[in-house]
Amino acid sequence: MPPKPASLRALLDLTSTTLTLLTHFQSSLAPTATADASVPPPPNSLQALKACTSLLKSHTTTLSLLLLTPPLTPSAIITKIGDVSSGPLAGLVGAAVAEGELGDLMQAEVKIQVRRLLGAWGDVVGCVARLAERRKKLEDENGGGAAKGKKDEGPTEGERQAVLAATGVVWEACDALVKLCDGGIAGLVVRKAEEWRSVLLDAVQELKEWGEDVDQEDDEEDGSGGEFGDEDDMFGAANRLGKEDKDLKEVLDKSVKKLKMVGVLYLALIKRRLKTFPAVLPAVAATAVGHKNPMTTLEELMKFIKSIPEQVDDLASAFYDLDEDEAKTMLDKCCREAKSAASLVKQDWSGNEDEFTAWSTKWEDAFNEQ
Repeated sequence: MPPKPASLRALLDLTSTTLTLLTHFQSSLAPTATADASVPPPPNSLQALKACTSLLKSHTTTLSLLLLTPPLTPSAIITKIGDVSSGPLAGLVGAAVAEGELGDLMQAEVKIQVRRLLGAWGDVVGCVARLAERRKKLEDENGGGAAKGKKDEGPTEGERQAVLAATGVVWEACDALVKLCDGGIAGLVVRKAEEWRSVLLDAVQELKEWGEDVDQEDDEEDGSGGEFGDEDDMFGAANRLGKEDKDLKEVLDKSVKKLKMVGVLYLALIKRRLKTFPAVLPAVAATAVGHKNPMTTLEELMKFIKSIPEQVDDLASAFYDLDEDEAKTMLDKCCREAKSAASLVKQDWSGNEDEFTAWSTKWEDAFNEQ
């Protein structure tokens, strides 16, 4: 005798437990969550993540077709959701939380993207629950079954659009995670460094324009400031660089020149160090004597690259407050951080000298002369 087909009630129960499981998974990926030392890292975390992501996208496509094609088949849908929970979802979370070779920056980004993917998959499961609930209601209205010739006409147009939209979000999240895996650690740190360099250069440009306002204001001192000239002077005086602030203006000009050179350093670091970060790290024993682990060095470098634009914001605040001493202090701090970044990776990832080694020495000499 063939087994009794799975019921809509069983499907509804499964969607409920699956959503609870997803909530648990997402909590384990929160920034404050501690890594589970009992979870061994996969042999290659990025390859494992990519494989699980591709499988999840395939399962989601199949599930979407099951939802959109009448009649609704609880047994097939239950099997598909179970396959996803025990397969790609468990694999994604395991690869994301296990301490492996990814490093803090990459692992943090992986957790963010896996959490996003879990949320998108939860929306698909939510669509399943709503379709099953509506179908269950119809069955109940027909005396506990789809009898009396009541044909399952499939999802409504609104339900259809909801399924398609939820599926599309899962696909997008999957594509983003696959792209992250394909780019590897080098791809991520290059993207982050380029973003922080843009922030740095935007801040430098704002400082430059703020300093140039002094000359424009001097030209406008003939009283032709317009109908609201006096009011503009009154409201802008608190943080306006006056022509009498010659010493502060010199510090500003020096800051702009030095920070532009820091921007050049970022370009060199991106080209010669971040883009060349090894896809496969050498074993600790294979590294040069006294040479740091490349991942440790990379994470120290990224802290410098991230912190300098943040410090430039503090430098700008000092200028806007017309605080010369604080501006000098913050400029010195930015310069020290930039030189530390160049010095940290003066040798390549294997501990050998290369083109960047000689270039960084020349850069520091020119930087000190500014």
